[in-house]
Amino acid sequence: MPIRPENLHRYPRDWPQISARIRFVRACGRCECTGQCGLAHPGGRCPAVHEQTHPDTGSVVGLTTAHLNHTPEDVRDENLLAACQLCHLRIDHGHHRVTRSLTLAARAAAAGQLGLLPDTELVRTEPPTPPRPAQGRTRTTALHQLPLPQPEQETKPMARITITIESLHADDTVCEHALRPSGKPRDPASGCTGRTGFRATCSDCGVIASAYLRLLVEPEARAHRAGHKAAPVPATR
Repeated sequence: MPIRPENLHRYPRDWPQISARIRFVRACGRCECTGQCGLAHPGGRCPAVHEQTHPDTGSVVGLTTAHLNHTPEDVRDENLLAACQLCHLRIDHGHHRVTRSLTLAARAAAAGQLGLLPDTELVRTEPPTPPRPAQGRTRTTALHQLPLPQPEQETKPMARITITIESLHADDTVCEHALRPSGKPRDPASGCTGRTGFRATCSDCGVIASAYLRLLVEPEARAHRAGHKAAPVPATR
């Protein structure tokens, strides 16, 4: 489900990787709902599969990751559930009603209409606000206590490297064919068997990471590039 802009700061920076692991590694691309949405699924588990037609709604399934306690900061595995759009909306239905009621009450209060809405006991928990740093006076440093300027050191350029992320066939050969979002070839006559993985390669170090999802390879590529920035090569004269 799309994240509201005002809630983006509540999600961890590696949320795309966490969500992908829950949906495609743990759930194997199938909805994990076993009744949390309030529906009785045949066989006990929702049959909806990612990028396939939903058996109840008839729309294409886009597997999402739901927070069972509706707290984006809580990314424990037991609080996360791979869910189709239908199950996710039903799981969040009560929380959405709370949010809507509080929003309408706040708007009415701002307009001076406190008596137009009935009192409600709905409560929504929010993360605590961190305390502000103490604002005290800073001590003025005497001129003789200031550090002396240090001589400029010779700058060293960063090593020129190139990190590429390539799509792979099942036999580890590079796939350069036009593919669908599901990884299947758009033109079956091209002989392409489809994308089954990704590989990150450094021009200086060779292969540095490989996985079946691009989201799992990109962090390794960024960390490797940062390592090269931290270790520059000596300048040449």
